[in-house]
Amino acid sequence: MLKPTFTIVACSVFLTVMTSGCDQFMQKPHCPALDSCGGDLPKGTYILDSSHPSCSEDIYVPPADPRVNGGMVPVQRQPPLDPALSDWCDSLVTNGGTMLSVHDPDFYYDDPHIGVASVTFKPDLTFSAGLTQIGHYTLDFPAYCMRAFAAMDNSRPADPVNNPDGGPARLCDQLTTVVHAAGTGEGAYQNAACTDSKIESGGCQCTFDVTATSGPAGIFSQEPGSPTLQILLNNNYPQQVTYCNRGDHIELTGANGSYLFGKTGLRTMSLAKQPDTMQSPTTMQQ
Repeated sequence: MLKPTFTIVACSVFLTVMTSGCDQFMQKPHCPALDSCGGDLPKGTYILDSSHPSCSEDIYVPPADPRVNGGMVPVQRQPPLDPALSDWCDSLVTNGGTMLSVHDPDFYYDDPHIGVASVTFKPDLTFSAGLTQIGHYTLDFPAYCMRAFAAMDNSRPADPVNNPDGGPARLCDQLTTVVHAAGTGEGAYQNAACTDSKIESGGCQCTFDVTATSGPAGIFSQEPGSPTLQILLNNNYPQQVTYCNRGDHIELTGANGSYLFGKTGLRTMSLAKQPDTMQSPTTMQQ
């Protein structure tokens, strides 16, 4: 046990001197850097260029563990979820009572792909961005997740609230109604549906679509004599971004392996400039 540990530490200590031996342990970058020709500061509104929309590294970000929330509350409070239900079941709890789901699942996804984006650079050196993650994802619930508390096939209608006379339904069909309702409530997860698991008999496989938008904003400036922008997000630590302004579009890359606009995994974006929609009063009168 000590020998492998020593070897890894040695790579860390001598990384600046002997990089060739340690490179094999490093994750290779998925996103090559875009051009960094510099140019004028970007001004106006840009959207993703269809020729190179964006590129994100394959980064695994584990979901927050709900078992640690309120860890210091008094013992008479509601206990945290059972570890198995949290780790294996994405927090889903089903039972055989009047309600199928007593705890809705976590709609967890770790793919940082940005499918829609709009970035506005203003003359006062402030910017705002809308970055939308888009994807189709799967939640696979083992039989334990579905049946540990007596939930069964054909025990109730698939949608007992809106269609109480619909007849008994399979457990995965019952779960479809619950998961769809939970996703709608989240606001970013649509088209949730569940079918029999292809991995384990008695389990359910649920799919859902993600459309999650975040809106970072801040200020930007140019480093004198370099094709690098300083991006300051909401008074946080500044980020460096290399850029190439070609007039009709701009290419952005997180400098030194950093991520663009504080979005985990987002390394590069090629943005096409949108035509100005504001017209002067004189032009409008003509």
